[in-house]
This record gives sequence, structure tokens and C-alpha cells, in this order.
Amino acid sequence: MIHGALLTQRVCAIALLASVVAAQSGGIQTGLRYGENWLPTVRDSDLVAANFPNVNITLRSPAFLRPETVPARFSNGTEGPTDDIELDYFIRNLAQRNTWLTYESAPFQSEEGRAIPYLFLSLPDSGGDKLRVYIQAAIHGNEPAADQSVLAFLGKLDAEPSWARSILETMDIKILPRYNVDGVAYFQRQLASNYDPNREHIKLMRWQSRNIKGILSEWSPHIALDMHEYTASTIYGGHYQHGSDALLSGGINPNIHPDIREQLLDVFIPTIGERLESRGLRWEPYVTGASNSTEGSRISFTEAVTEARTGRNAVGLTQTISFLLEMRGIRLADQHFQRRVATALTTIEAILELARDNAEQVKHVVETAREEFIESDEDIVVTDYYVPENRTFTLIDTRDGSVVQVPIDFQRTTPSIANLTRSRPEAYIIPRTWIDIAERLEILGVEVQRLNYEFKGAVEALTVETSSVDTVQYEGQYLNTVTTTSTSREILLPVGSFYVSTRQKNAALAFIALEPENIDSYVTFNIIPLTEGEEYPVFRIPRQKGIKAAIIDTGIYYTHPAFGGCFGEGCLVRNGYDVIGDALIMRGHRMHVAGIIAPQENERGFAGAAPGATVAAYRVFAGIG
Repeated sequence: MIHGALLTQRVCAIALLASVVAAQSGGIQTGLRYGENWLPTVRDSDLVAANFPNVNITLRSPAFLRPETVPARFSNGTEGPTDDIELDYFIRNLAQRNTWLTYESAPFQSEEGRAIPYLFLSLPDSGGDKLRVYIQAAIHGNEPAADQSVLAFLGKLDAEPSWARSILETMDIKILPRYNVDGVAYFQRQLASNYDPNREHIKLMRWQSRNIKGILSEWSPHIALDMHEYTASTIYGGHYQHGSDALLSGGINPNIHPDIREQLLDVFIPTIGERLESRGLRWEPYVTGASNSTEGSRISFTEAVTEARTGRNAVGLTQTISFLLEMRGIRLADQHFQRRVATALTTIEAILELARDNAEQVKHVVETAREEFIESDEDIVVTDYYVPENRTFTLIDTRDGSVVQVPIDFQRTTPSIANLTRSRPEAYIIPRTWIDIAERLEILGVEVQRLNYEFKGAVEALTVETSSVDTVQYEGQYLNTVTTTSTSREILLPVGSFYVSTRQKNAALAFIALEPENIDSYVTFNIIPLTEGEEYPVFRIPRQKGIKAAIIDTGIYYTHPAFGGCFGEGCLVRNGYDVIGDALIMRGHRMHVAGIIAPQENERGFAGAAPGATVAAYRVFAGIG
């Protein structure tokens, strides 16, 4: 269903998105050049700075262990504290003296040809069925506390072996310590190409984005951390600045299983907050809001948005507990740097220790949620809207330096409210013409089957009813906001077309990319260009609602394309058991009963009685019947 004025809401939302987020990330940057797109340094006044003393913890990262290596330009905000050479020296030394740390060189380079190192943390003697954790930092190159905190975390593991063992006995950790190596070299937010890498997570325009996403998809973590900094200097309501050391959020898109969102919002984030407070640090939920220097003006903040273009939501949509951890730091240069890094390290410690102490429960919640998501027949959320509330927020009064709770207008996103919903299809079918769409989905970790037969069958087809194309570029694209109408029709697609089952863990990413009205769809980003009256060339195969078939026979020849070609998660034949165990002997068996019920449309031009049914195969007779 769709609530009123969807198109108007979407156009307004897209128009406001860039300005609001830009205020949080350091201001709108126009006239970008190639390299060194620095933001002007704006230090806190002495009154404000008095609220940010050093934290009484030891930081074992390059900027603090070897302060003589910190460039002088860090103090004016034109260079970071630790260059690639120093970072590489630090992590290689740690890897040489710790068996739990493996240095991995990525099989690709940055846009400018720089190396991108990964780290793998695992105790050699701790077994394999553990939590999988992913940590990345410095996706924006001008947020130095992000990667410095990850290095400080590694330094703590090295210096405290008993603590390291306690963590790594329950989890394996993959770390990308410096995502945007070119951006760090130029001390700029963007990639060398001036794309924002944290708006790339669905559209995947740049090869560096695709390569990194491929590694993350393969790792498939239960928990993911994304380390950032946010802008300290923005003025709100005439004379207020942010007063929180950390702003916290994560994957909150409504297509993420509610149990996973509950773990994030009700279990982990309160624990992080308690740890921060125990060290005299302040925190709030992550928000964005437009700057306003007019005295007495009303302050309006929007909680972390649900769009999948950002990393936290894109990772969360793989049914992962995904964190956004933002420290107060952009435009401060080296001011309060010890406190910024200590804050970030504290968030990492809190998450991993809570996961360590509840490893089996966390793993059970995530894996059960994934199974339920795969089996779910609930409608998918295509668009949503936020809930206006009134609350107070931690800010600093720049007139006297006091930390105060200021009344604000607040747009709540946890949870948001569904605006447009649509039934979950059994699958999407994509003509081979659009191979680039299939390739993007595969990079996102979505399983895509290439059909070796013509596809002929009934589908739901969407036709564009209205289209509104922006007149200003966003990330190199003119965004196209559409509405559609739905019809059913028969289609015939050539051999080599693509079948995307929604019965898989990462299907929610396909929902985002392939439902054309979504704010991050391939239609919205003009990757699939459409205008009014045109049919959308991605088709929805309706599911056979509620049908589950258990076939007790000589088994099913599930490798046959008519039966989906595979067994298990994301396949037509999803489960079953073989009590016989002899060699495969066909003699016409394994096909007859199953062939009545379950075949998909195939090269022979027929389908079963329930081609979208979930099938369980129980083999109780030998191959000769």
C-alpha cells in the first residue's frame, strides 16, 4: 500500500539529504578539485574545549607511541597523523610477533594505485565455529580518529595477551584499517575520484568500492563496525555546538530482521553508552541537522536515516548487527585527538566484550534471524517515513561553555514507518541484457543464477506512472524518483537471463536495488534509465503463498535447472534427508512426483502445479525404486 503524496515526499527528502548530511560531515564542498579537498580548520574555543580533556587510558597506536612521526601539518588540518608507511610498519611488526594476527594484502589497489592491507585475527587453536566480526575505518579520509582507534585496538591486543585471548577465543575478526587510502593521503573525505565511498554501497560505481564490497560479502560477518568522525564546529540555534564525544547508530533499515535491530538498539548501544559514561564521555544517537546561526532559531535533528547507500544499512541488510560509531572530530585538526581516539577505542572494546560474554546467544540471534528472514512471507518495505518527536539533546552553549540539554525537533527513525510496501516475490527475473545489474548484485553477496534455458512464464511487471528527474547531480547521477503501476503478463526471456531468488540471506539488498521506488534503487540512480510509460525491465515472480511440499520418494534430482539447480539456502529444494545413501541411479526416478509439483518454467515450456513452493526432499527408497 502507499500513503499520500509519496512523490512529493521523495523529492523533498532527496533535496534535503545532501545539505543536511553535508552539515554533519563538514559543510557543502563545491568546486572540488583533484586531491587535497581540505575542509577549513575550526578549533573549539577555550570555553568549549574545556569540556574535552584527555581520557585516562593508554593508547598504543603510532600517533601516541611514536609522536615524532606525526606530521606538522596535522595541526592545521591538511594532513593526517599517520601515513601509509607508518601504518604498514606498525601492523607488520604486530603480525610478526603475534601468531593470532595475519597481514593480508588485498588483490587490488586503490584508485591511485596504493596498497590496501587487511588484517585477520584468529587464535590458531580456538576452533572454527565462532562469531565473525568485521571492522573498517577511514572510509572518509579526513576522519583520523577512525583508523587510529583501530590501530590502538590492535596495540591493546598486543600489549594485553590475556585480554586478546579472551576476545579471540569466541570470535574471528577481519579488519580493513584504512578503506580510503587515497582520501587519507589527501586528507579529504572523498575517494581520489571525488566520489563519496560511503554513498557507494548499493550503486557501486567505482571499482575500489566493488572490490572492497566483494571481500566483505565473502566474509559475511555476524557483527560489523564502521568507524567515523563527525563535524564538531557546526552551529545550531545561534550558539550551540554538539557536546557528545560519540554519536551512535547502525543498521536500522526496516527490511533488517527486527531481532537484529533489537540487538543493536536495545542491547549493544546502551552497553556502549554505559562504558562511555564510565570514562566521563558523553554520547547521543547519531543525528544530522542543518546549521543555523540565527539566535533563537529552532534546532531540528534527524536520527540516522534508513537509506541503504550508507555502509551501516547496507551491511545490516545482510542480516548483520551493524554499527555506526561516530566521534566528534571533523575540522578540529589535532585538537582533543587523544580524547577522540580514546572514545572510539572505548566503543570497540564495549562491543567486542559484550559479544565475547554472550557469544553463543549473539550468534544464535543472528543465525536464527537469518533463517526466519529467508523463510519469511512478510511484505517488504520499499519506502518509509520518519516520526516527528520533541526531545532534548546534549549540546554546548558557546557563550559560556556549559554542557546543556536543549529542546529540539527530532525526526525519529528507530523505527521508521512503512510508506510503500509490496509483497515479497519468490524471485526477480532479469533479462540477460542487464548483465551489469546481475554483476552488481553478485558483488553485494546476492546469489544470482544464470539460466541455461529460455524463461517463459507469468510475472508481475511494473510500468512507470510518474517520473521526476533531479536537475542537480548527486554522486555523478541525476536521481529519478518514480511511481509505478503493476500488471501480470506472460514473458519470454532468452537463454542466459538471471534468476534472483529471494530465499537467501542477502535478499534485502535485492529489494533495495530492484524495487524501483526505493531511494537507492538502480532506477533512482539512473543505472536503469526509465521515463513515464516505460516498462521496468526487471520482473517479479509471485510466490506461491504458504505452500510447502515434502516429497517422500527416491529423492529429487535437484541439480536439474527445473528444480533450481541447487540445494539449501536460497534454493527451491531447501532441505531434506537421505536415509539410503547409495549411488545415484536414475532409471526415470527422482523426477516424476517432484515434476508434478515443483518445476520452474524451463526450456520445455512447462511448470509444476506450485513452482514457487518450498520443497523438502526425503529419500526413503533406493534409486531403483
